[in-house]
This record gives sequence, C-alpha cells and structure tokens, in this order.
Amino acid sequence: MINLKIIPVMALFSVMLASCDLFPDSTPSPNGFFYARNTTNNSFYMVEAEMLCEGEKCEIWVETGSGVTAREAKNIADEYDAIIRPRIVDAFSEKDFSYSFRGVKYDFDDMLDYANWLVDGTTGKLTILLLDIKDGYDEESGAYVAGYFDSVNFLEKGSYKINDRIYCSNGRDMIYVDTNPGMKEAEQLKQVYATFAHELQHLINFVTCHWLDKDSTDTWINEGLSAYAEYLYLGDHPQDRLVWLSDPRNTIKTGNNFFVWDNYPNKLTILDDYATVYLFFRWLYLQADAELQTHIFRDISNSAYSDYRAVTDVARNIKFAYLSWTSLLRTWLAANYYPENADYGYKGDEKLKKIIKIAPISGNNIELYPGEGVYSIIRNGSYSASNAGNIRYAGLTANTDYVDEISPYSGDTLLTFNANYDNSEGERETGLLTGFSSSVSVSRMAAESQQPENQQPEKWTRPYVIDAQDLLGRDRDKPIRQLLR
Repeated sequence: MINLKIIPVMALFSVMLASCDLFPDSTPSPNGFFYARNTTNNSFYMVEAEMLCEGEKCEIWVETGSGVTAREAKNIADEYDAIIRPRIVDAFSEKDFSYSFRGVKYDFDDMLDYANWLVDGTTGKLTILLLDIKDGYDEESGAYVAGYFDSVNFLEKGSYKINDRIYCSNGRDMIYVDTNPGMKEAEQLKQVYATFAHELQHLINFVTCHWLDKDSTDTWINEGLSAYAEYLYLGDHPQDRLVWLSDPRNTIKTGNNFFVWDNYPNKLTILDDYATVYLFFRWLYLQADAELQTHIFRDISNSAYSDYRAVTDVARNIKFAYLSWTSLLRTWLAANYYPENADYGYKGDEKLKKIIKIAPISGNNIELYPGEGVYSIIRNGSYSASNAGNIRYAGLTANTDYVDEISPYSGDTLLTFNANYDNSEGERETGLLTGFSSSVSVSRMAAESQQPENQQPEKWTRPYVIDAQDLLGRDRDKPIRQLLR
C-alpha cells in the first residue's frame, strides 16, 4: 500500500504530516461522505453522496440532491465498463506486470488494478463521484471544470497538514465528474464520457510514474495523452479543440502553444494549450506506421523520462531525426502551416487538413517562449537569418516535402521558432520575421476557398471546459506527489 510506503519517505522531504479532525468520519456508506475540492480557492469540503450503481469495474456515487437517477448511473457504469475503461487501458496502460513490495511480488492485469491495490482495494473497482464541482461556474462566465483526478486520494483516508496547507484524502482510487453544467443537457453526455476518458488517463499516468519510480510527467505530455484519450472514446476530434483553432484571441498565430503550459495571464488563453497539444499528439499518431500506432502512447507513458525525451525517444521510431527535439518541433510547426503536405502533414486526416489555418504575421521580430513558432511571408524566394541562442529558422514551400534548414532560407514562408527544450523557466528569446504577412500562398488560398461547408468547425459556444489543475495551480500538490513516490 502507498500509505505504508510513505512513512520512510517523509523524513527525506522534511514534510510535516499530521492528522486534522476538521471533518466528520468520511467513510463512504450507502449514504456517506467524500472529500472534494473547491477549485475556486483550493480548499476541501465534504460531499454527502450515495452509491446508485455498482458495475463490474466501477462504483457510481452521486451527490445527494444532484438529480442524477439510478437509471442514469447504471448507463454510466455500463459505458465505463464496456467502452471507456477498455479503450483507455489498451492505449495507455501497461498490462500483465508485476510489482515487488517488501519482498513480495504482486501481479496485476493493468494499471487500474494496480491503482486499486495501492489504496488497499480488493474489488478492482474505480470510484466515480458525480457532483456539482465548486468551480465558480455561472452562465455569464461560461467556464467550468468538467472533472478531475486528485492524487491526494492515494494517501490513507483522512485529513493532513502538509507545509501549512490542509489536504484531505478519501483513500480511494477515484475520479470526480461534474453534473452542473456537465450533465444538465442530454447532448452533453458524450462530453461527460470524454471527461471520464481524459481523467482516467491522468490516473493511469500517475500510478505508472509511481510504478516506475520516476518524476511526474511534464504537464504538456500528460495533457496531450489525456486529450488523445478523448479522441479514442469519441472516435472523432473533440469539437472544442477544433473550434478553438479558429484562434479567437489571435494568440495561436503569434506563437502560443502547449510547451510552456499556461504561460499567459488571461485564463482563456489556456485553451490554446489544450487545442495545440491535441494537434501535436494527433499529428504524432498520424506520422507513425500502423504497428507503432498500437502502442505509441503507452510507450510515451512508460518512458524512463518525464520530459520531452519521453516523446522524442518514441518519435525516433517514426524517423530517426525526430530523436532531436529541434527536428521534431520544426516538422510539426511546418505541418501546421502546410497540413496537407503528403510527407510531414496530417496524413489521412482530411478534416484537420481543411481546418488548420495558422496565419502568417507581420513585423521584423518577435519574442518567443520555448516551443513557440510563427510564420512570415518570404518575398523574392529567399531570406537570410542567423541562428541566435535557441532561435531557429526554416524555409517552407508549398507542394514540396523540402524544409530548408540552412540560411539563406528558400521558399514562400519563413518559420521562426524557439527550439529550447527546457520549458521549466519559460524565458522568451527574440527571433526575426521577414516583415510581410499580407500575401498568402496560392495553394493555401485555393485550399481555403474550396473548403467544404461540412468541414467547417461549429461556431464556438460556451461553456468552456477548464482543467481543475489550471485553476488550482499545478505545483500546489507537489508535496503530495513527492510523498507518494
């Protein structure tokens, strides 16, 4: 059990762990209580709930007064058991593996069984709590938390004071899913199920890191895998990701993407990160051959690395040059300007080929965070620029597979990007632009004018789905993650 493994670790981190009698006994019963987070202020509170359905691999608990019926709970349990769990386990989880603890070897079918064992579970069933997550949602603000996974629940049940903060654990492997507005409309049920898939990947990723005794996976990788988990459930692109690519804030075309996560002050700009990280992992999947596609995301999750190397170490099986982050990033950015390119574009995904339209920008220079890239028009066929710091350039040409990596850069478009693979500091560096954005290549203009109406993404409408960790701050639980190792 994790709670047993914690004891010798605590001294290493000089963390004070003390039980706090802030709440009544939280032992779930037919009418019991759970700890949950208020995501507006990162505090814990008690939720009264009842178990409305017990499936083969899950228990469905529902907040009292939520309005969720026993029939709805049964439908959710059936969907989880028959579709959601198998698809996510197949894509992301190690299977048929062992773990040795205190001289005893334990065998597991998959990571979700391992997660249940870590909390001393004997049923192999995930707890799913349906509740109105306290996220400050109202129809005017339009932003809400669709669900979350909380690693604190892998601590023994109770409340704790760690580094002057209060943490509360249910001592269960579980996920939380929102009912308001998440389940207010029947047509939103698919989004609810996609949220299950998203959070389930987070749980699998967390316990995989524990199993491998490695640091937590970088945010962009973890979120990218969860974004793809939504695709695996839906069998299609998550609509909110596609619609946000219309770039309503004009921040994607000026470089903002996932690599330095949540690095802009306006919270809605975080939606750039979710949209572009989904694009990146979809592109990576499309670049792989059929055999690699069957295990590419499991390989990333199971990597000994927690940073960009978890991706490049797998991507080199697509093309050896992709072992370099610079090469991988350059090629993906090229694909986002020419998504229809037969060699490096979004091969086989006709919808994305038509939807992705990242525009060139004007100006003579721009400051870019690590991982960011922008485009400007090359006049007269070539442009000269020298690499400086981590800033790199490439020349792109319509209807060719060639990406010019040597100055002077030939082509119709200059790609300027920051190839720094260290995203922990997130410092900007200045890159050059050609000064031109008014011209668009003939091939791109033709493709856009011929775009079928049914390929257009729907108009963006609220509510906006925000991850709980982005409201709480992703480092707030670092002491918990350290204790659970």
